Amino acid sequence: MSGELKGILKLLILKELKERELSGYDLMRIIGEKLKKPSPGSIYPVLKDLREKGFLNVRSEGRKKVYTLSEKGRNVLEEMVERERNVILKKVEALKDLGIFDEREAENFYSFILKKRETLIKLHRLRNWPEFVEALSKAIEISKDDVEILLKEFTEKLKNISDSDIV
Repeated sequence: MSGELKGILKLLILKELKERELSGYDLMRIIGEKLKKPSPGSIYPVLKDLREKGFLNVRSEGRKKVYTLSEKGRNVLEEMVERERNVILKKVEALKDLGIFDEREAENFYSFILKKRETLIKLHRLRNWPEFVEALSKAIEISKDDVEILLKEFTEKLKNISDSDIV
């Protein structure tokens, strides 16, 4: 597992344990609903590492281990979330400084990131989301104008769905 994915997995584990206690299996299932389901070979070493660093408390229920967030873990979670947020904000600021985003676009993006995290989680739950993003990226390279037209039509259709209270 790459270092970046391991960091994201640590963040997700700590986040899920913030409000409740869970087993390793529960964590795999819950994280799998948001992203690709982690394997036991990836999640249990991360749980062991977090426990050894004092970020997690663990107790046994029969053969099952149940994890909770320690006070140290709560502090680390807050630091990690803030660090991730700052990385994103710095990237947006760099794009603005390079002239790729104007002030309005940067503010819109800040707003989106800070207020619409749940939307991103829902998108990642869609089975075809990675395929859609890849196809979109390839299509933009061929014809940005055609993609913008399709996205405008697609956005209107999504608005029609949400306006009819189906979603």
